[in-house]
Formats: sequence, C-alpha cells, structure tokens
Amino acid sequence: MPTLDIATVTPVAPAQPGARAATQTAPATARLLVAVADLQPGLFVELDLGWLDHPFSSNRFKLRDADQIVTLGKLGLTQVRVRADLSDAASVQALQAARATVAPAPAPVAPTTKVAPTASVTAAAAARRLRVIAQNRSLAHSDRLHGETVRAWQALARDAVAEPARAGQAATAVATRLVDELGDDADTSVRVLHEAGGSSASQHAINVTVLALLLARHIGLDNQLQRAVALGALLHDIGKLALPDPLRTAGNDQSALAVRARREHVLQGVRLGTGMGLEAGALRVIAQHHELQDGSGVPQGLRGAEIAMPARIVSLIDRYDRLCNPLGAATPRTPHEAQSVLYAQMRAQFDAELLAAFVKLMGVYPPGSVVQLSDGRHALVVAVHPAHPLKPSVLVHETSVPREEALILHLHELPGLGIRRSLAPGHLPRATLDYLSPRERLNYYYVHGLSGSASNVVDGDAQR
Repeated sequence: MPTLDIATVTPVAPAQPGARAATQTAPATARLLVAVADLQPGLFVELDLGWLDHPFSSNRFKLRDADQIVTLGKLGLTQVRVRADLSDAASVQALQAARATVAPAPAPVAPTTKVAPTASVTAAAAARRLRVIAQNRSLAHSDRLHGETVRAWQALARDAVAEPARAGQAATAVATRLVDELGDDADTSVRVLHEAGGSSASQHAINVTVLALLLARHIGLDNQLQRAVALGALLHDIGKLALPDPLRTAGNDQSALAVRARREHVLQGVRLGTGMGLEAGALRVIAQHHELQDGSGVPQGLRGAEIAMPARIVSLIDRYDRLCNPLGAATPRTPHEAQSVLYAQMRAQFDAELLAAFVKLMGVYPPGSVVQLSDGRHALVVAVHPAHPLKPSVLVHETSVPREEALILHLHELPGLGIRRSLAPGHLPRATLDYLSPRERLNYYYVHGLSGSASNVVDGDAQR
C-alpha cells in the first residue's frame, strides 16, 4: 500500500492534546476519514449521501472488491468514513501501519467533498430506482389478486348453506384460477403480505391453499391432483359454517371440545361439499384433512397410505398455519419455530417425505421470519423462491431509506450475505420493529417477477 497523507486518514473525533499519530492506534469503534484512492476491500464504509445519490442498496457496507472502490470514485467523493470495528482486522491494521509512518501531528479534517457523479453511476442509480418501481408493482399485483381471492371466498362461504350449487361453482372457479395462476412459472415466489383483508377464516383458507398448492407442484403432482389440492384446501374448513360458535372457535389442542370440533366440522364439511357437487378428490381432502400418519387423527383414525396424498398435503399445511396463526388464546409461533415444532415434536403425525419437501420448499427461514443477517443487520423475510430456499428475499432495516422505497434484497444474488439466526419480533429494537412491521398474523400469496437481475444494479449491499 502507498504511504498515506495524514490528512486522508484521520479519526473523525478531534485528536487529544499531545497525541502522536506515529504510534497511536485507532480505537475499536473509531470512524476514520479515508481518501477514496486509499480504500481497499475489507473496509466498512459509511456514505454521507442520500439514497438516490448512489447505486448501492445501503449507505453502509463492507467493500468486497476493487470495482466498488472505482464506483465510489465515480461518485466524485474524495473521502469516505470508515468504521474500524466493522472492517476486517487485516485491512484496519494495514491502515494503522500506514499511519504510523507519517508525521506526528494530525491535520484538521476537511469536510467530505464530492463532485457531480459520472454518467455511468447516474445510470446505475436510475436503474436502482426502476428496480424499486418494478418490485413495488409486482407486490401490488400480488396484493390485488389476494384481495380478489378473499372476496370470492367470502362470497362462496355466504352461499355454501343456502345456495350450495352456486357456492360449488364459485369455489371451483377460484381453485382453477389459483392452479392456473401458479402454472409452470419458475419465477413464482411465495410471499408474506404486509397487510391483508378478510376474516381469520378466509385468511386461513387462502394460506392453506397457496402453500398446499406450492407443495403439490414442488413434489410433482399432476394438474388433476393439483386441482383436487386447491379445491379441497380452499374448502377444508367449510363445515365450520354449520357448527355453533363454541365448536367453530375451538383451538387445535387435544381437549375434548377441540377433538369434537375437528370431528364435527369434517362431517359437516363433507355434507356441504356433497351438496356443492364437488369432485371426489376435493371431497376426500375435506374428509381426511384431520387424519394423521400415525392413526391418531379424526374422524376415522386412518394411517399412512390410507390417507390420500392431497389430504396429507393439506393436513400438514393446515397444522403449520395453525401454529403460526392459532385459534383462541394460544401463542403464535414464528414461521421458523413452527417448522421446528412440526419436525421435532409432530414428525410421526405427517408423511416424512412431505415434511422434508415442505421444509425444503419454504427454507429454514420462511416468509414472515424476522432474522439477523450475517453482517448484523435485522431484516424481515418477505419471500422465498423454491429454487433458492436457503437464500430468501428480505427487507432490511435501513434508517436512511423510507420503508416504502426500500429495495428488497434477494440473497441468492448476493453470495457474500446470508442469515445468521432467526429472532422473535419482541427482541427487536423499537425503531427496527416499527420499520419492518412484522405481522402478528401471517398471510401468504404468490408473487411473480419479484426477483430482478443483480446485473441491473451496482450491488454494494452484498456485504452490508
């Protein structure tokens, strides 16, 4: 490394009287001002720029290569702030060693200056803005389709008892649209909605349908079986409409009331479904969605292969959603916790291959999970792509970026960034909780085209 001019590497805080730059070591939390020409990979930089004034997804990140340093130079910056405590130790030591060879008296720190960014950087920032627009358009389209599905479900639920044939036709149309909407599009992700309308009954029905249909496609079920999954999942709890309130709102525990509620709503559901003229595959899902692999389910105590595959799928997803969105006073589980409970405590109750496929489909951190990234930042998992289950799409808490303008990071595009651990929302700082706004009730739906190409953006956020 070339010898540094002391004016280009100086602690932001004023030097103590009598301090000698030749021997002084930067404190672990020091912020240094470093000339752009003297930057190197491994240093953690903080940019005093507006989020629209640069092409990076964050104002704070660790430099990973020379291209990012070149981009900083093209922004017209002469100096940037460097956080010693967040930088690689070897890079900080190299800076400190260079400082030890220069004059003892630190010069006053000049304000950070910059000139107009180059055309290429301006174009990159514009591309970033376009990506935010495309991302928000994709999310808005998903929200609109979810809203249409909620309204359709509520309408058919109102007709189920008085006009069953009409309700059956409406349900079949909704299920067909959901199957067609999923189709063979490899770019389809499952996302958690920031806001969702409808009742808890409609939300549960749509959650189970969306996740069950994704799982059905993931394991390779044909189109006919996918339609049975979709229609059966959409109406799996329809029998609750014919139950008195105490049974309709009973929890999912093993109390006598809860077991009776499960048995009764299955029987009533088959009765209503028959009146709707549902196909046999969908009726079988309604009849068997509370049967369990080990024979402990209701109403018939079926085991293993006696339970139709579409019903096994819906049974698993129904339990997952009830762990995340419980009835009654039960404590909601985070998506990560719900998967752990299914795998560690309830594994015998479900098809082992299906459970493994579901965990692979949703990833270790399903949508709705609050996580800490490998660089220490907090984020909300907003979507998971089946092709990249361990690298979901996340919304990161960035104080310098308004939430509605934040760029969702697709971790599969950022090899240097991953997830360190899952967190309970209650463990987040207040400002982070307000920014990420994790929902107490999780609602899922499909989203198409959410993940853009990393080549469209100069990604400085790969490391932070």
